[in-house]
Amino acid sequence: MELEGKTVLVTGAAGGIGAQTCRQFVAQGDTVVAVDRSLSGLSRLQSELGNSLRIAECDLGDEQAIATLQRDLADLTLDVLVNNAGVGKFADYDFSAEDFDWHFHINTRAPMFMVKYFRENLQRSAAPNIVNIASVAARMEWANHFLYSTAKAALEKFTYHLVKDLPWLRANAILPGVIDTAILSGFEDMDLDELRAYLAAEIPCKRIGEPADIANAVIFLSSDKASYINGASLIIDGGVMHSNTWVGL
Repeated sequence: MELEGKTVLVTGAAGGIGAQTCRQFVAQGDTVVAVDRSLSGLSRLQSELGNSLRIAECDLGDEQAIATLQRDLADLTLDVLVNNAGVGKFADYDFSAEDFDWHFHINTRAPMFMVKYFRENLQRSAAPNIVNIASVAARMEWANHFLYSTAKAALEKFTYHLVKDLPWLRANAILPGVIDTAILSGFEDMDLDELRAYLAAEIPCKRIGEPADIANAVIFLSSDKASYINGASLIIDGGVMHSNTWVGL
């Protein structure tokens, strides 16, 4: 992976897929800006990874917070933008405007505004690229899952528009299946260990995905090895799209 020495920005970096992605970029010699609303989570990650990790607290649901973040990083040449931050929970058709906004502000709107405000930073790179973390839910329908699924489907579609509208960069999407992160608890009231066991039994690979499964793909798509991959959606779900499993995160 010929990526050493590049600068990467990862959103939703305080835990799960985002934190593991930061670890793997730092491990190969890159400088990472980790963005999250949880300053305590970012601080723990910085204590673990040291000076190669720069942290920035930001509420990605707030456009002005993203604009302020970009102003603080105005001099940064950005090689890789990883739009990883995501939220989700079940919702029925009595959903509120707040439920709708919560899903779409983070899962869809935030990545769009990140691109809007960080375009100039990306244009300074010799080989800029964006990796959007969508979801296999963008391709499937589960009961009471429509807010999350449609928000992630919009993010996948946005990825394709980036290829058309910003031809000077590469943009790809990753569609994870069931991954063992904090978001898993938002989709069911059962005990988490029971939920993990149930889901693992339903997935053809017979296990739940780990954050490293997705981080590995981010590293690859961000590398020169993937220089001819553009406008692609990489499904990493253990085969869940071909099973009867009811949830994809």
